[in-house]
Amino acid sequence: MSKEKTIIFTDLDGTLLDHNNYSFKDALPMLDFLISNRIPLIIVTSKTETEVIRIQKLLKINEPFIIENGAGIIIPCNEGYEIISMGFDYAHIRSCFLKYARSIAIRGFFDMKDEEVAKYTGLSVEKASDAKKRTFTEPFILEDESRLDELRSMANEDDLDIVQGGRFYHLITKGQDKANAIKFLIDDYQKQSDENFKTVALGDSANDLTMLQSVDTPVLIPHPDGSFIPCDIHNLIKAPFPGPKGWNAVLKEYFDVK
Repeated sequence: MSKEKTIIFTDLDGTLLDHNNYSFKDALPMLDFLISNRIPLIIVTSKTETEVIRIQKLLKINEPFIIENGAGIIIPCNEGYEIISMGFDYAHIRSCFLKYARSIAIRGFFDMKDEEVAKYTGLSVEKASDAKKRTFTEPFILEDESRLDELRSMANEDDLDIVQGGRFYHLITKGQDKANAIKFLIDDYQKQSDENFKTVALGDSANDLTMLQSVDTPVLIPHPDGSFIPCDIHNLIKAPFPGPKGWNAVLKEYFDVK
């Protein structure tokens, strides 16, 4: 019988990272467990390549990761990082964004100074600058949310779509989502091993739903007020606490760590 191994896929903001201060302190026990047992921890996020590389260094991991809501897969290699594109490039996304902005009040990261992004996100100005270094997608603020359906229809005509994250809307390639990128990586791991892989994913926002649907064990993290996004996924586990504390609690039970 072949061995089984687990791969963990995790969102960052509001999941592994605290929603308010971006700390992962409460997740350290299980982070140490995953590292010591060589269990892959794959970050799946709306953040940029620059942001995730910095976070991986803090977490002391060096695994492939998925950026900008599944638009790109970044794989460490001898020369640095290989980028696998799953959608349109940023120049195309921005050209479409500017077209929509003529009729609907939207403001993207590109339109904001570093200080303004820092204000909206709670990041330092330096980290806000990293958040603006987009490769595939544009986070934005929609001033009149009653026009979301109209905006999405416009985007769909250009083979683009809109997803809602924890703080912003995101203009992305249509059909691009975290699940497609996850499937690509699972297949890649499978090609390199004769082991069977069990998969776990943890997330807290609407843009995590397809990720949760695509794994064996989906884990939904509550918002800071204890509420959950609507979700009817089969065999869903709801974490008992928000953020990294809930993340840690669920994985501790999953791996039966005393």
